[in-house]
Amino acid sequence: MVVIKKHLEVFLVESRQHLELMNQALLALEKNPARTEFLSQCLVSLHTLKGIAGTANWNEMESLAHALEDVFDAVKNKKCVLEDSVDILFQGFDMLAASLEVLGKGDKELVTKALVERLENLTAGGKQAKRLSSAEPKSTQGIERMQIVPVKVERLDLLMNLAEELLTTRLRLDQIKETLDNPELTATVENLGRLVTEIQFNVMQSRMVPIGSVFNLFNRMVRDLSKQKAKQVNLEMEGSDIELDRTVVDEIGESLVHLIRNALDHGLETPEERKRSGKPPYGTIRLTASRSKELAIVEVKDDGAGLDLEAIKKAGVARGVIRLDATKAEVAELIFAGVSTTKKVTKISGRGIGLDIVKKKIESLGGSVKVSSEPKRGTTFTLEIPLTLAIIRTLFVQVEGQKYAVPAAAIERLVTVSRQDIKGMLEYEAIVLEGEEIPLTRLGDLLNVPKALEESQPIVVIKRGDEKFGLIVDALLSTQEIVIKPLNRLIRQNNYFAGSSIIGSGEVVLILDIANLVITKNRMTSTQRIELIGQSTKGR
Repeated sequence: MVVIKKHLEVFLVESRQHLELMNQALLALEKNPARTEFLSQCLVSLHTLKGIAGTANWNEMESLAHALEDVFDAVKNKKCVLEDSVDILFQGFDMLAASLEVLGKGDKELVTKALVERLENLTAGGKQAKRLSSAEPKSTQGIERMQIVPVKVERLDLLMNLAEELLTTRLRLDQIKETLDNPELTATVENLGRLVTEIQFNVMQSRMVPIGSVFNLFNRMVRDLSKQKAKQVNLEMEGSDIELDRTVVDEIGESLVHLIRNALDHGLETPEERKRSGKPPYGTIRLTASRSKELAIVEVKDDGAGLDLEAIKKAGVARGVIRLDATKAEVAELIFAGVSTTKKVTKISGRGIGLDIVKKKIESLGGSVKVSSEPKRGTTFTLEIPLTLAIIRTLFVQVEGQKYAVPAAAIERLVTVSRQDIKGMLEYEAIVLEGEEIPLTRLGDLLNVPKALEESQPIVVIKRGDEKFGLIVDALLSTQEIVIKPLNRLIRQNNYFAGSSIIGSGEVVLILDIANLVITKNRMTSTQRIELIGQSTKGR
């Protein structure tokens, strides 16, 4: 039997869904064998998966699903001990996942005979369950599930591109409407604008997926790594229903893997070490997600030994990248620059290894990463990530007659101050707002178009994580949703810009990269610090 391509896609999607349910159920069952509902979930999913395999004529997968079902049935009837079977059951799930992967590529299914024999040995002597014939119909649940239709990622991307073009065209029509001042045209364009906004919203919603689709992968990873490292670890998760653009979810997965591996390998102590410190033998890694404005906040927190901040500071001073009176937060940030005190690098991770990759990845998405740590109490990594990378709300600002876009999610407030309110500090300029000192950066200076301060000076106050700074511009213009387009090769070399957009007037507007503006804001201070450290060591 040859599986028609469109049916193959449906089979693969449904099979992967059942496989994920089975993994989560077995993880929960391993922790609490008395929860028979998880056992039933595995049996139901395997029965359905076996039916799909039989219908698609995937004989190897059908045999494996049947053997796995027999083991779960034996556990249910107390003819097999779950604790003795968990590892091989997970191996069976992994083989099913690998088979689905190769079938999705159009290759032949994997041979499962050896694993099937090992599973059959577990149930030897037990009553074998009836094998589901490929002629048997599937559950009527399939009819209900037709309310959800699998859609190729490429089609979602195409819809998004079309929505972006509609938005750009609408902006252009808005400009024409203002010029012609025709009531009928105005009414038509306004109605078109409403429809385009609705289309844009629904296309965006179709791309949004729960971050739990990534979170759920870590239960199994933590389970396997904790056994490998002989550690006892609880993984707690919260906020799995927070939705982000599919592209963002795909991009952050690798970063979370790095952070969780580091937490388990180097953050959490062994049960014996924890007992000596007065802690429970089980360590905890807490993975949470929440929303703030147009950002998702993801935290990876462990209750381990924490960073050795004094040792990191000593290493940082020796390398000339930090000064002796640096704050705890400044010292902790050094781990993203490869400053580490870990003497042993394991196969799983090395403290500091991979964290620079995490920072670069998240910042490439327009996000930020912060770390905080307390000795003997643990370490927390906080990621701030845009909900979507395609369409964002921005504030247009002007410098020397040119428009630039500032992502609205990064803006805390807009102020206009007199020239006398700008104070010249030792290393930077600043203003004081409600008793708080805000360092300033002149956008014109960064873009090589310096200009003397006017009597009245507009400032955009940017907040990124715990940091704030003011961006001095010539004028504050309007707010507008824009479509982000990638930069060409030449402009990409300038780190001040994250993308571009074509607005209704036909102008190309560059979008400021807030992450790199924060780095620039600190660059002069960091350089002077290194020079001061160098001078203080001369003659020793």
